[in-house]
Amino acid sequence: HIDRLRKAPVGHFFDVITQGYGIMYSYAERVEPADRWAIAAYIRALQKSHDARLADVPPQERTRLEEQK
Repeated sequence: HIDRLRKAPVGHFFDVITQGYGIMYSYAERVEPADRWAIAAYIRALQKSHDARLADVPPQERTRLEEQK
């Protein structure tokens, strides 16, 4: 959750998975492009969830979540 990576475009994560970075090797041969994009989107969702508040959840979803308690 460092600021530099929060500000990075989602394509940065795709590129790192594809080309590797530092000691991390490339996953281009192991992970299909669509899956690399899905992983990059998941990383972005995790970043956004770090600062999420209950008020960010749509009202009907909030009700559903509160009913599951």
